[in-house]
Amino acid sequence: MFDMNVANQSTVVTLQGSNLPVVICRGQRVITTELLAIGYGADVKSIQMNFANNKSRFEEGKHFFKIEGEELKAFKNYPNNIGVVDKRARHVYLWTERGAARHAKVLETDQAWDFYELLEEAYFNSSKQNAELISKKDLALMVIQAEEEKEIAYAQRDYAIETKAWISRRREATAMATASKAVREKNALAAKLGECKEHATVLSVEKRLEKKFKWHPLKKWCTENGAEVRSVPDERYGKANSYPAAAWKAVHGVNLAKLF
Repeated sequence: MFDMNVANQSTVVTLQGSNLPVVICRGQRVITTELLAIGYGADVKSIQMNFANNKSRFEEGKHFFKIEGEELKAFKNYPNNIGVVDKRARHVYLWTERGAARHAKVLETDQAWDFYELLEEAYFNSSKQNAELISKKDLALMVIQAEEEKEIAYAQRDYAIETKAWISRRREATAMATASKAVREKNALAAKLGECKEHATVLSVEKRLEKKFKWHPLKKWCTENGAEVRSVPDERYGKANSYPAAAWKAVHGVNLAKLF
């Protein structure tokens, strides 16, 4: 006897403005190969081949569930699952949070890691359950939207630079007391945007050093060392993680005190 629950009208989460069905298999939230491929910017065959070539790194029950027979038939016949998987499929793999992370690691692309971070925060660990079923087209549009929002992030960076320049000019044109206040305002703005000596976002450090950095080693270090990861405003996703100076120093050898 199998144990499976699937999304209904009150069991969905909102992810980047679109609605993703909550599919629960054996007590865990899972995602289909098709939706994973769309979000990661790959095709289904690539996901399947990566799994086949790295099968020893995937453990059933931990990284994925394979459903077939009566269990698969029940899944396909559920009203809200029409079109979620190929109706001709004889078996289906459903990926857990760890499985999705493992696929992102195998692909090792920025889009895969960016989309996994969205899944981690807004799907696998979300308590939002209040919209309609997402389609493959909806998910593709969501990925496009994420790319567009990166452009907004660049505009936000330019605005921050202009704001700091204005603060600098004001400091030079005013008395010492006013200048001191301007410095505090600038530091507060920098801290709010995740670009200060105490903590910084990946995007702010990348712009300063003009090179790419991975966020997942920083998050892992903070988890292992009990360090606080701050949340700051971000036009791409609404919020972004800002990692402490100690994490940057230990993981990437970046000294925020010298950078900012």
